[in-house]
Amino acid sequence: MSDTQQNQPETNNPNPNPSVKPMQTKILYLFTRTPLHVGAGASVGAIDQPIIRERHTGFPVIPGSSIKGVLRDAMSRKEQQDADRVFGKQDAAGAIAIGEAKILAFPVRSAKGSFAFITCPLALERLRRAINNSGEQSSAVPNSGEQSFKVPSEPDDMTCLAGKAVTLERNNAKGVVLEEYKFNVKGDFPQNCEDYLLDLLEDAVWKVAKGRLVLLSNGDFAHFVRNACEVSQHVAIKPDTGTARPGALFNLEAVPAETLFFAPLTPLMRCNEEWKLLEALINNNPILQFGGDSTTGLGFCSVKLA
Repeated sequence: MSDTQQNQPETNNPNPNPSVKPMQTKILYLFTRTPLHVGAGASVGAIDQPIIRERHTGFPVIPGSSIKGVLRDAMSRKEQQDADRVFGKQDAAGAIAIGEAKILAFPVRSAKGSFAFITCPLALERLRRAINNSGEQSSAVPNSGEQSFKVPSEPDDMTCLAGKAVTLERNNAKGVVLEEYKFNVKGDFPQNCEDYLLDLLEDAVWKVAKGRLVLLSNGDFAHFVRNACEVSQHVAIKPDTGTARPGALFNLEAVPAETLFFAPLTPLMRCNEEWKLLEALINNNPILQFGGDSTTGLGFCSVKLA
């Protein structure tokens, strides 16, 4: 063998160490069917029980620990040993890393079409980064490689790219009215991006998003997800009289129904058959309940692993 051949890097075997498994992250999609409250604890602000948000963007998130707890509970109901293998127990760590669920699309009121789904370049770029980290194209999305999913450029504040179902036209000008704000439409929501997003889930309500997607600037999107979540009032009841307990009125914040999140799930080095158990669990349970106040119907989500 010549010196040139000796110095060439090995290219035939992409994984030179067979004992090291390549990372095969998959994406768990969660589409809320009812409002979702993943609480951040009590607050002294205007909202007594706020939801958990990212500190730097204010975007709502679902912690990986919350997702893990729900999945573990669902598996434990059928087989406790399987749950211990997949998610760990006191003296043995689990076999799968479950990341934080980040927001991808958020529903808001629209002057045309009743409602719209807003997103932003930051949310789309996070999804693309997570999919690319999987090292393979999503089997659930045809032609879902990086080339078919281009994140649009960020529009200026108070402008947007919008679908026709929510776009108003008057005097040769186009706009959308979301909640109390008017945005000038600078173009259509990119068709390839819309097709990609709609293929993520089979939920019938998510399919209604066709023509209703609106791309906002990161700042405008942050404003809506901070200020357009649902806030409901509750009061504690005295068990002996059945009447309201004085001073026990409180507000509870929740992410609205029809909000789309995604979370990365990654098998760890020690993972073998545990991944198949997790896939079977999610495939057999397309609807799961997350977050608090489950007895009042909050937190039902359509889920899909792709």
